[in-house]
Amino acid sequence: MSAMPWRVLVADDDPTAGLLVRAALAGDEFLPTLVDNGSDALAEFQREPFDLALLDVEMPGLDGFEVCEAIRRSHGDTFPVVLVTGHSDLAFLDRAHQLSADYIAKPVNWPLLPGLLRSLMTTARR
Repeated sequence: MSAMPWRVLVADDDPTAGLLVRAALAGDEFLPTLVDNGSDALAEFQREPFDLALLDVEMPGLDGFEVCEAIRRSHGDTFPVVLVTGHSDLAFLDRAHQLSADYIAKPVNWPLLPGLLRSLMTTARR
């Protein structure tokens, strides 16, 4: 895990979400890298070191669950992964729990995102 700024892999196929996450994470704490599909997310994750992954669940190519599963295989259960989803059903919650992934619900409260990620990074450092 690197010192700040924390490198965040952001995968979301919605261009508006990409703009909003970039604005929410602006400043010195986070360095977001945005991709618009799961396949590119996994390729970027394998190419560059990241401190955290923020993954939309429903994307073209690999979905957020599949990318998370690949991260778990290479980096274990302690690497911080946050799934972004409109789902709140028991099957989703169960799968997120099985993958040791945190999640945030859509619509995302963008002003609160930096605090959530800061909290995850602080916990992951312990």
